[in-house]
Amino acid sequence: MKISGKELAGEVYEDIQKKLAILKRNKIIPQLIIAKSSNIDAVNNYIGQKVKKGEKVGIKVEVIELGDHDYRHKMKIKERILQINKSPKNHGIIFQKPSNIHIDEEIESLIDTNKDVDGFLCMSAHKPPVYRGVMRVLEKISNLKEKKLISYLKKKKIALIGRGKTGGQTVISGLKTDGFNVGQLRIIDSKTPKNTIKEYITEADIIISAVGKSNPVDFTLFSKKAILIDIGVHFDQQNKIKGDYNEEDIKEQVGYYTTTPGGIGVLTVAYLMDNVVNAAMNTIIN
Repeated sequence: MKISGKELAGEVYEDIQKKLAILKRNKIIPQLIIAKSSNIDAVNNYIGQKVKKGEKVGIKVEVIELGDHDYRHKMKIKERILQINKSPKNHGIIFQKPSNIHIDEEIESLIDTNKDVDGFLCMSAHKPPVYRGVMRVLEKISNLKEKKLISYLKKKKIALIGRGKTGGQTVISGLKTDGFNVGQLRIIDSKTPKNTIKEYITEADIIISAVGKSNPVDFTLFSKKAILIDIGVHFDQQNKIKGDYNEEDIKEQVGYYTTTPGGIGVLTVAYLMDNVVNAAMNTIIN
């Protein structure tokens, strides 16, 4: 059965509108700053989605260009980030990935943890949007929330394919924060032996694929009852966005699945916007 990310994202935006009404009464407009340091189609596509959605729901999204040569002037970039941190009008900051290789973790770590709406920093005030999307799909399937959902997951065999920073690592850190024993995860990467991969995949109740290329693991190994959550993203030769698996290949192979586009991607954008709104709400509370 296909799980629609668009449908679930619609529910997130309904909740966002309620919060925006409160912010409006307090004369606050949530603002997201997107720092861009590379000019490739994937980056421009991701940013375009966020700008469009922000405008639609009532969140101001500003894109700042760090420039092709700004990496030679790290102090200039650091000063800019610190200025954004101090501004009460800016509620969220993200470095759009993939980024220039010179825009390293040293600079990214300067982001105020209250404004780290991507949830990448270890002490971030926000859970990663990708992780929130994954958990929302699992809530939908299990009809469980929060602690009950974690208890449910502890009884399942979960295979995570890929451990990249923007995919697999966000799932690992999110589960750890929520009290799940991440040692229970069966993680598959490029160094995992073939026989181990087969064991992990054939026994998995839940498969989370976060690689960013077509068919990273043989889909015929998936259990007919398995839940497949596809969070990997890449672009084909026609510059069309693709997931790790083709819907036609897996729709009869597993019990539940998400697709790309229309799955975790739209949920990720929705939860990014929600994190920005939550950051703005915190300025009222504090």
